[in-house]
Amino acid sequence: MDNIQVIGAAIHNLKKVNVTLPKGSLTVLTGVSGSGKSSLAFDILFEEGRRRYFHAIGIQNDGQAKSGEAPFAVIRGLPPAIAVEQRTIRQTNPRSIVGTRTKLLDSVKWLYAIEGVDVYGQKSGLPVETFSFNHLEGLCPICEGRGYHIYLDEKRVIRDPRKRLEQICIEGRDFGKQLVKHLPAFAALLGYSDWKKLTFQNLSEEARRAFLHGNEQFVGYIPFIRSKITTPKRKVLFEQLFASRTTCEACEGYRLGESARGVFLRGKHIGQICSMPFAELGAFMRSIKLEALTAEGSLLVSRILWKIGLIEQVGLSYLTMLRTIPSLSGGELQRLFLMHHLQSEFDSLLYIFDEPTAGLHESEKQALIEKMRTLTEAGNTVIVVEHDADVIRASDYVVELGPGAGVHGGTVLYEGAPEGLPRSDTSVLGPYLSNARTLPMKRVEQYREVNANRDRLILRHASLNNLQNLTVEIPLGVLVGIAGKSGSGKSTLISGTLVPLLEYHLNAGEGVDEIEGSEGGVRLDTLGWLDGWEAIDQCIVVSQAPIGRSRMSTPITYIEIWDKIRDLFASQPEAQMRGYTAGHFSFNTELGACSACSGEGFESMDLGAIGIFDRTCPMCEGTRYRREILEVTYKGRSIHDILSMSAEHACELFDDQRSIRSALAMMIKIGLGYLTLGQPAPTLSGGEAQRLKLAKALGKPCKSGVIYMLDEPTTGLGATDIEKLLLLLDELVEQGSSVIVTEHEPNILAYCDWLIEMGPGSGDQGGRLLAAGSPHELSQNSSSLIGPYLPMV
Repeated sequence: MDNIQVIGAAIHNLKKVNVTLPKGSLTVLTGVSGSGKSSLAFDILFEEGRRRYFHAIGIQNDGQAKSGEAPFAVIRGLPPAIAVEQRTIRQTNPRSIVGTRTKLLDSVKWLYAIEGVDVYGQKSGLPVETFSFNHLEGLCPICEGRGYHIYLDEKRVIRDPRKRLEQICIEGRDFGKQLVKHLPAFAALLGYSDWKKLTFQNLSEEARRAFLHGNEQFVGYIPFIRSKITTPKRKVLFEQLFASRTTCEACEGYRLGESARGVFLRGKHIGQICSMPFAELGAFMRSIKLEALTAEGSLLVSRILWKIGLIEQVGLSYLTMLRTIPSLSGGELQRLFLMHHLQSEFDSLLYIFDEPTAGLHESEKQALIEKMRTLTEAGNTVIVVEHDADVIRASDYVVELGPGAGVHGGTVLYEGAPEGLPRSDTSVLGPYLSNARTLPMKRVEQYREVNANRDRLILRHASLNNLQNLTVEIPLGVLVGIAGKSGSGKSTLISGTLVPLLEYHLNAGEGVDEIEGSEGGVRLDTLGWLDGWEAIDQCIVVSQAPIGRSRMSTPITYIEIWDKIRDLFASQPEAQMRGYTAGHFSFNTELGACSACSGEGFESMDLGAIGIFDRTCPMCEGTRYRREILEVTYKGRSIHDILSMSAEHACELFDDQRSIRSALAMMIKIGLGYLTLGQPAPTLSGGEAQRLKLAKALGKPCKSGVIYMLDEPTTGLGATDIEKLLLLLDELVEQGSSVIVTEHEPNILAYCDWLIEMGPGSGDQGGRLLAAGSPHELSQNSSSLIGPYLPMV
């Protein structure tokens, strides 16, 4: 069969969709955020492919068996599927690094074992295990191969001292929430009558110490959460929640023992070359004289160079082998995944990608498109969930879903060749491709003037990672865009340097010589110094990091209206008659949570080598609550009904609850009206998490002296959503704030008042100020790489 035929797809907001996708082709699924693209790609095509595989090996898909219905009528011609979805990539093992994922580290270890010499120039003869931090023979014994030391960080234990003690315990998840029942006694010891209103901030110094470390009458929060570390898995979770790290002085962060660090190739030990960006590593390997090596060594060098070439082809030459997998963005993970399959010889597979161009400079996108073409030329089918116009134009086939998000989407607007999309009467995207409709653009006189009188931040002698002793000026009170190729130093400049320095000054950190940066403890003399910070009162970082690692974290808890809704339910006559408190309406407490699944709504199935998969809890049927809790309603809706609602529907339900309605209205305004309020935080995309953070920040009273930092805010957004975002960012600036966005999207950069471009390349070839000025100035600057792509009025 030459096509994949889907009939009657009806999961989430899909409305019995019918599509026919050509095999052996590059197909793009596009549409506004929340239109149903991911539902079709991942929840239908990929999940059905996985279900059929499980069925073939004798494992029943329990969810479908229970309901008796598939989320579609028919699927024909579906090949085996491999998918990488940004929002479900869960990489938490710190020992998983780029070198091991690409198998490149194996070749390098063997090269050192065969060709490495000691300080006297003699072959070391050490076994290959010596060069691995995953083996007892090779790891640093002081840090156990981590490269850093973990310590309990009280700033992470008490992230917000303004919160109630009950909230602090509940946010400590399984470690802390059981301490809630001891809080009334603790408050009584302190002489407080209403323990529910007790905040950490309002405690005396002595009471704070007692809460954290305990006394004769109270166990203490820290000893209590430590007592809950009962398994290796819980230890990892504990560290994620409450710990920070500092570089191991013994191995200098290389993770390797002294023996491995005493073996060299051209004067470098294995830890040093594993820390090189791949572009630099390639040059290092090419400098090795093959005639001086054994036949095995020569073959290993050739293999290493071949793999580095593949890595460079997918635009990841700035990464290092020691870069941890959890630290990669979704786009980087997918390109690494693509690189892995470029070296394979598989055919007749279905590959599904989720915005693989995320994080790529305009000049880098074409190379990635060509690599996806390599997969189709080998006889595979590639489906890409994407908004990028270049990828859409380069595809063989396009399916657009919409017209809106959530209940307003889920239908096919267009299906066919990309050339027909601009001419479609039903397409939302088509007018943007034909330039009949464009994103907001500014005339020259509409840009805010940046002159000598404007306040500015001046960052001097920044040298973290690849920054080349950089000095840069960042004007305040305007919209600033940070541009540059992947790995050019944009994130290091803003997230790694500017943000930690601002937080250091704003938190009055005199006398401190090391602060917490984006990658752990950072020396102040590495970051440089910052002038002009006195004009800033608050720094708000709106990143794409998850809003929570636990499924217990949801949009409704993040925007801080969950307590208000639970209070509302507790005030209902039926609840008061039964003696229910707000705690009964929380799936995080024993009062309300289903006893079988502890309020998670699912049970995990361990299928051994295949992985761990979830199935609906048979007791609560996924509602997360005890059955009797759901008998209490507000306007005819149970607390589970509220969690199952979209923000848009909930805004209508709570139209008479001002504080709840205003928070939900901001979600709608920023394009998240389709989000389900109880959706587990780990399932949100990076773009959704970032916009939710922005909605929370925008929902608070605006004041001057605030600077917002946004990391690629257009990730996951279609043109109509980008319009909303641009207008909101401009609104922030008009209200007196400063906004900095790290971006690749030319339309966003052209809308900024001031641009700072890093470059010219990645890794050691970047880290310099390539150009700075207004978009018009950069469009005419021959040194600028982004300038030619900027659309100007």
